[in-house]
Amino acid sequence: MPTLLGIRTRLWAGLGGKPDRIYYAGGGIGDELMLTAVAAAARAAGTPISILAKYPEVWQDNGDPARIETDFELWFYARRRAWIAAEIIHLAYENGQRRHIAEQMAEKAGVRLPTGWRPVLRLKNSGQRDSKLIVIQNSCRGARYAAETKEWPQSRWQELIRHLVPEFHLVQLGTAQDPPLEAVEDRRGRTTLREAAGLLQRAGLFLGLESGLMHVAAAVGTPAVIIYGGRSRPGETGYDFNQNIVRQPPCAGCGLNHGCPHAIKCMDISVEEVVDAVKTKINLSRL
Repeated sequence: MPTLLGIRTRLWAGLGGKPDRIYYAGGGIGDELMLTAVAAAARAAGTPISILAKYPEVWQDNGDPARIETDFELWFYARRRAWIAAEIIHLAYENGQRRHIAEQMAEKAGVRLPTGWRPVLRLKNSGQRDSKLIVIQNSCRGARYAAETKEWPQSRWQELIRHLVPEFHLVQLGTAQDPPLEAVEDRRGRTTLREAAGLLQRAGLFLGLESGLMHVAAAVGTPAVIIYGGRSRPGETGYDFNQNIVRQPPCAGCGLNHGCPHAIKCMDISVEEVVDAVKTKINLSRL
C-alpha cells in the first residue's frame, strides 16, 4: 500500500461520522441487486443500514440505505489498522440450503424480506413496453463468476432463434465473450448496466440464464423465462414470478460451476419447451 494512500486513509478515518456497521454483498451484480432488497426491507422496518457498494451504478438514486460508500480498499485498509471502529459485515450465504440466498443475507442484516420482494433499481421510465421485444442472454462466459454448468447448448439457442425471429424483435445482451447469435440485434459488450436495464424495462420479455441480468429484469419488473437446469434451484437464487425451466435430478442444487460428473444432463432442455414457455409468458403478460 503506497505511503500516500496510507496518509490519505488516516486523514479520512479521522474525520469521524463513520457508521457502527456497514454491509456488503461481495459477489457479482446479482448479489449486489439482492442487497438492494435487503436495504429496502431495512428502510421499511425503520432501521436503514449502511452499504459498502461494489457496483455503485446499482445504487444510483436509491434512497434506501442510510449511507452508501464505494471505496472498498479505503474501508478495509482503515479497519485493519483500527483507524475506524466500524464493523464491516459480509452478508455471506450458503448454497444448497433450500432457502433463498437473499433471505439468508437479510437475516444476517437483522431484517426480513417481504412476500413478493424484488431487487431495487431506480431508473427513469423508459416508456411503454414492447411486447414484440425480447432481450436475450445466451451465455455467461464473460461473467465474473462464469459457470459452464449454466450453459445451454448454443446449437439449441440458434434453433430457438429461428422459431422466434418471424414474430419477435430479438436483442442480444451480454459480454463480448458470449457466442454471437445470428438474426438478432447484437448489443453484446455495448451497454452499461443501466443502459441494459433501460432496454429490459422496455422489453416484453427477458429470455436467459441464471445470471445478473435475471436479477436486473426482476428489478425492472420485466417478465422472464429462465433456462435454469439443475446447478441451483430457483427457490434459492431465482424468482417465483419468472417462468423457470428447471430439471431436478437427484444431484440438483449441486452449486458446481465446472466439472459436472453427469455431463450437465440437467441442461438437456428441449427447444420446443422453451418456445412454449416464451409464448405462454408473453401472452400472460399481455393480459
